[in-house]
Amino acid sequence: MSDDRAARKLTLRDVADAANVSLATASKVLNNRTGVGADTRDRVNQIAQDLGFVALTERQHAARQAGEATIEVLVEPDDVSNPYLALLLGGAIEVASSLDIGLLIRSIESAKARTPTAWATMLARSGRIGVIEVTSAYSAARERALRAAGLTMVLIDPIDSPRTTTYSIGATNWAGAYEATKHLLDLGHRRIDYIGGPPKASCDTVRAHGWAAAMAEAGIRVDIEGVPRRAFSFDHGLAAATELLTSTNPPTAIFAGSDASAMGVLEAARRLGVTVPDELSVVGFDDTVLARASAPPLTTVHQPIADIGRAAVSTLLRVSSGEHLATKRVELSTHLEVRASTAQRPELLRKADS
Repeated sequence: MSDDRAARKLTLRDVADAANVSLATASKVLNNRTGVGADTRDRVNQIAQDLGFVALTERQHAARQAGEATIEVLVEPDDVSNPYLALLLGGAIEVASSLDIGLLIRSIESAKARTPTAWATMLARSGRIGVIEVTSAYSAARERALRAAGLTMVLIDPIDSPRTTTYSIGATNWAGAYEATKHLLDLGHRRIDYIGGPPKASCDTVRAHGWAAAMAEAGIRVDIEGVPRRAFSFDHGLAAATELLTSTNPPTAIFAGSDASAMGVLEAARRLGVTVPDELSVVGFDDTVLARASAPPLTTVHQPIADIGRAAVSTLLRVSSGEHLATKRVELSTHLEVRASTAQRPELLRKADS
């Protein structure tokens, strides 16, 4: 496929040109009308299949057969247990239900099991109106295939940065991380470590830079490349915090890139006999139910996760209906929720008591 065709939705003209037939002939074949020879019909159908072209009438018929329009939602299997996903899907379901739109949730692995063209064509012929990918690795090939089939892709905080022409929804990750770190600095902490998420995850990279910027403003140099990264998970938070807290120069505060990771930090502190917040302040990111249920309740960066889910569905529906959106990237505002897991630096507390 040429770069020009890959960058846009395929048209009937593309199929006609590739098959070396007239527009009228291609239309007859793809709309199952008579008056075309068998060899030409087979050639046009094969070309359409190879290109991933699905006629509008075929997509509309599939939607009618299904009884409702549906959106394919792709998630990482490891994220199913993360409260972040539950909040996000709750917001998405709310908007979709109000508009009689169905959401079909699958593992991202389902999209990798076929070639991008075959996968996108299958979705179009099944009545999907678009795809929402949640915190997954961006695939330009999948997006090109969807666009060729006349479907819209919307990304939610993708692992790696998509093209600027791709619709994506997220939060103000840099500002949230900066505010969290400033809070710890204002409490007198100077040894503040950041525990990251998946390596090269775009949202995590931005959070790490927000942390580094606040530290730099305070005159403190940090090693952003040395940030422990593996996953936004309890196990990663536990392992990373254990290593940090048993080092020769342990931190007095830890900022974790997710609430799930922060739960691991709290558990590491408990196992090591480090009291929170008297000896260690802990901050998370997300503001899920974990933050309110932890002991002590977790100070965390609130991102409007349900609103992100709502925005993703709304964006997809607007684009699929033909509306042109001037802004491809939408970031919803974060703010810090201060709870009981943060306090003044231990040395300052001891001076205040003396």
